[in-house]
Amino acid sequence: MKKTLSIVACAAICTFASANDVQLETITVESSEAPLLQPKGSLKDLVEATEVITKKELQQSQSATLAEAIDKQTGVSVTTGCSVCGLKRVQINGLKGEHTTVLIDGIPFNSTVSSFYGMDAIGTADIESIEISRGSGASLTAPEAIGGTINIIPRKPHGNGIEIDTSMGTLGTKNYSLLGEALSADKKTGILLSASYHAQDQVDNDHNGVSESPSLENQSLSLMVTHEFSKYDSMELKAAHFTSNVFGGTMVSESAAIAKYNANEPENPAFVNGNISNKLISTPMSVLERINTIRDEIYLKERHTLNDTMNLQTTLAYAQQKQDSLYEGADYGNVDKTYFGDLKIDHALNNNHFLTYGTDAKIETARSASEVYYVQQGREKDDFDYTALGIYAQDAWMIDDKNELTLAVRGTKITTDWRGKTTQGNEIDKTLLVPRLHYRHNHTTDLTSRFSAGMGYRSPLTFFESEHGLLDSGFAMEITALEKSKGVNYSLAYKANGLSLTASAAYTQVENLAYIDDASGIPTLKNLSQNVTVKNGDIIIGYALSDALTLSGSYEMYHYDEMYKSHLSLASIEQRARFSIDYDINGWELYTEATYVGARDLAPYGYSDRYNDLALTSPKNTTAPAYTTVDIKVSKQLNKNFSLYAGAKNLFDTLQTNVESPLFYDANGGFDSAHIWGPLRGRMVYAGMKAIF
Repeated sequence: MKKTLSIVACAAICTFASANDVQLETITVESSEAPLLQPKGSLKDLVEATEVITKKELQQSQSATLAEAIDKQTGVSVTTGCSVCGLKRVQINGLKGEHTTVLIDGIPFNSTVSSFYGMDAIGTADIESIEISRGSGASLTAPEAIGGTINIIPRKPHGNGIEIDTSMGTLGTKNYSLLGEALSADKKTGILLSASYHAQDQVDNDHNGVSESPSLENQSLSLMVTHEFSKYDSMELKAAHFTSNVFGGTMVSESAAIAKYNANEPENPAFVNGNISNKLISTPMSVLERINTIRDEIYLKERHTLNDTMNLQTTLAYAQQKQDSLYEGADYGNVDKTYFGDLKIDHALNNNHFLTYGTDAKIETARSASEVYYVQQGREKDDFDYTALGIYAQDAWMIDDKNELTLAVRGTKITTDWRGKTTQGNEIDKTLLVPRLHYRHNHTTDLTSRFSAGMGYRSPLTFFESEHGLLDSGFAMEITALEKSKGVNYSLAYKANGLSLTASAAYTQVENLAYIDDASGIPTLKNLSQNVTVKNGDIIIGYALSDALTLSGSYEMYHYDEMYKSHLSLASIEQRARFSIDYDINGWELYTEATYVGARDLAPYGYSDRYNDLALTSPKNTTAPAYTTVDIKVSKQLNKNFSLYAGAKNLFDTLQTNVESPLFYDANGGFDSAHIWGPLRGRMVYAGMKAIF
């Protein structure tokens, strides 16, 4: 019988053999997971269940940002947390946004602070693929995995050429990208340079003078250099620079809002007859939010073959993100710096065991500044110092032809110091041992089961991660423990004769959940004393009817316990279904996708006691209706160099504002912009051209 082994382990063993002339037993890798086309729902051929968003899927969905790209994946939900500033939170398996670990080529140097507005800042021009692993033990040796991981795989230079992609659309949409790559004559040195620009206008669908979705302008520039020093040594260096400018709320310019600013004006914005459906009559600054972000990151990976069966990988990474913000007349800025280092050994012990062990360190610091909050009002700062030191070991064991088991354990020491607090030293100083397990069983060449179980953990870092800015009433920190999770995941995958089917189920329990307590008058970040649970299941079906036509569909459902619902800032998706058609023939490609979101009871999520008017006589809806959105794209390959495309997102203009505004007054008369349950941007029609030389 032919052996079907994990590609990672097999490839690594074969690499050692090739580099060192080692004679190993011949291993034939027979992939039972390769239909005619690759329908949605296909899993990467690994022991852990890893779903892949391919470059083709990024292009089909016309995803210009990371947030747009991952929102198309089963098990992942990108929620908008504020209609004025447009912040995004990425949930995996229904867990909170801060429970999602974002990796760049396996490097965890994104944080909850950097990801708050960063999901819209990262362009997709130089992304080769995106790998999503769901569950508490999803990433095995990688730290801080509670909900799961999103691993961005950057494109590496593999030839000589230039790619240009440019498009424009309604709602002020503009997307431009340029990618160039080159290889030396001996193929040992490669360079890849990428630049992209993305913009969209703010929209005010209900014409009350307050936007439901902000304007966005992003620019990115990245450089990757690869070099093979010898058959024993190689390196990979990548540097990137991102800028993101978000402007929302008022429909006038920032300069015009500043000119009309009145510091003595009441805190809450005012509308005609006190109703948010009517025109804004207070000054524009009362609803203005502007967030400018600059992020720089760089990493270096060096690989060295130690001997016939071992190699060493050294990783060094650094990221700095600066934010300059204006929230309704109050300034706030921060600088977040992250340092990461990893020393890892891969060891092909024999034909059945592939070991990985190493040590890593992550250091993050955040420093904030505000004239209004810190100087004028004397509020405490949300500065922090965070350190995580870890050691890990993993054994990938190919038991036999049908069974593969991966065991991993990680020991870590975490310290967190909130420098704005009056106590001295670290408020969190914990050491813990985190086990994780993945098991794969090949029932037949076409049917595979995957099971995983593990623990995750995370240190809540700032009040900022739960509120996108400081509040006028200040804040307090009473975090005393790490968030911890226990999770189990199971998937059953079938692939044969063009049919791809994956059914998955997951259970996650979170201990010491971080939440904001408003009861005391001063919002306070605390640990919840009760455990919360999330259960979810989904099924994904893809079928290649022919070489030209592929159909895909999915259905997913989530069950959150009542305690968890009450501590979420936004109503999460409970049911969602998707259906897509991909038709590709004679240089033409048609891709269309419909997404259905089921109705929800909003009351358990804290959406009660919200009103359209300051008099508190017109309550907001506590039931979110079901809705469907449709995207479509048509492209034509003119010749080997040029292609044209056109399409529409949200084709039928499905909008929450057709039912109600995301703005509201709470029972105390406070104003907010987070009564969100549906799409806030309407139909966007676009057209573009792509050139490859």
